Amino acid sequence: MKKVLKDKGQSMNKDKNQLWTLPFILVLAVNALNGISSYMVNPSMPQFLTAKGIPFALTGFISSLLSWVALGMRPFSGAMSDRLNKKKIMFVSYLATAVCMLGYAWVQKIPAVIGIRVLHGMAFAVSGTISMAFATSFVPEKRIAEGISYIGIATLLGTMIGPQLGSTISQQAGMDKLFLTAGLLCLICLLIIVLIPYPVQVPDFKSSGAKIKLSDLFAKELLVYVFLIGLFSFGNGIISYYLIDFGQVRGISSIVYFFTVYSVAMLLMKPFVGKLQDARGIRVILIPAFFIYALGMVLLAKAFSLTPVLIAAVFKAVGQGNGSPAIQAESVKKLGIQRSGVAISTCLIGQDLGNAIGPIFASYVVNFSNYGTMFMLYAMMLLAGLGVYCLSLKRENEKRKAVFAKEG
Repeated sequence: MKKVLKDKGQSMNKDKNQLWTLPFILVLAVNALNGISSYMVNPSMPQFLTAKGIPFALTGFISSLLSWVALGMRPFSGAMSDRLNKKKIMFVSYLATAVCMLGYAWVQKIPAVIGIRVLHGMAFAVSGTISMAFATSFVPEKRIAEGISYIGIATLLGTMIGPQLGSTISQQAGMDKLFLTAGLLCLICLLIIVLIPYPVQVPDFKSSGAKIKLSDLFAKELLVYVFLIGLFSFGNGIISYYLIDFGQVRGISSIVYFFTVYSVAMLLMKPFVGKLQDARGIRVILIPAFFIYALGMVLLAKAFSLTPVLIAAVFKAVGQGNGSPAIQAESVKKLGIQRSGVAISTCLIGQDLGNAIGPIFASYVVNFSNYGTMFMLYAMMLLAGLGVYCLSLKRENEKRKAVFAKEG
């Protein structure tokens, strides 16, 4: 059923428990450059659409197309990752992303912009899944959490560098140069991908007659984790869209430093958190994450100055910043490296849903009440999520005891 070629680099990496190999470093470089490219473009998209003469009423719809298309594409990206050559799929998805970036600079008509946005969403879904799944191919199984934490750091660099770099380029050279620069970064990613050794041949499902099953698209055994990671991302949707307005309403100047403190805190914690999870298990990360994140939201609800806001940023890093990658790592461990694609895509479905639903929830609550109520309600949701996780742990322990009793 399987055609197997020896992957000497990969097997040596796993046998020796080495993490910092050349392929892994190159994959990190690709993730960092791709992150910079994406975060250069995303904040400028509404301005770009308006400059193209697209009515303001349509800018939100066209901008959000990427997220909704990506959400629909996620399950298939996991199946592709597990069934096809990861390196080839990664190359094609990054090539499509580069074409989209360059296309933004040249198209003029609304239908063409929408078409490119849809293609970008498809490429975004596949590249997001395949990048992490491909990276785990070079991570020893005993160091999965640590490896994923470093992948998160590479992506985090994109969030820290991309927006400011994109703003500078667009202001000094124009929007077209912004997209050309982003496209150039994607082309550099393609060159690096070509250099990454990956002599692995995937199972020949086609000749064996194996068909795609629901389990190839969505891992139902990860349903609890989908809910939990979606709950973490729910806060991302709230804060990314409404924190600035919250600061204006409360009269908190320089509230934008929340994002800087959050990023720096994550940058400092990620390597240690990954090692801790590999050594002690996910519960050591998740239980404090939910509680501390909820406390951070309470601080935001009560904040009328910058200091509690910045403390809340650190608490969010401990919560969502550590909790989400911990769930991703545990999902890969639970399903195994052979199903890393569906493990990651299933988690990303939860993230996409949380990011999409969060702003809708926030808009309704703020419209009928205020920001303090919104953050307090979210804090209560996080504590409820902690309760759900503790119940899931209890059920796992009961099942384990039942198995031992039956075997004994």
